[in-house]
Amino acid sequence: MSIGTLPKHSVGIRSGYEIQGVLHRLRGCRDKPRVRGARAALRWALDPWQTPPLAMEPAPADALLRLMMQERTALAVRYDPHRSPQQRRQARGVAQALGWVLGYKPDPPA
Repeated sequence: MSIGTLPKHSVGIRSGYEIQGVLHRLRGCRDKPRVRGARAALRWALDPWQTPPLAMEPAPADALLRLMMQERTALAVRYDPHRSPQQRRQARGVAQALGWVLGYKPDPPA
């Protein structure tokens, strides 16, 4: 599998074109924490060597593992009662977006 910043490359099970299309659609959505999280996750999925939307230490060397670990980190933050509601909603958006990219969810984030 080839992962990179060019939209033609695959990321998880999605093509870069699919991810770009969802990013474009999300630009028209209201600026809520969940939507901000989803947009940040999708931008990061296209170039997982950049800083991830949520802290992740240590970051694995493999790009696909980076995506999977970021999705799991987002789920942990989403359900962490010590986080603010805004942080949990943003993490929900990250988890939904990366879950879709990785094929865990059939529908893209909305």
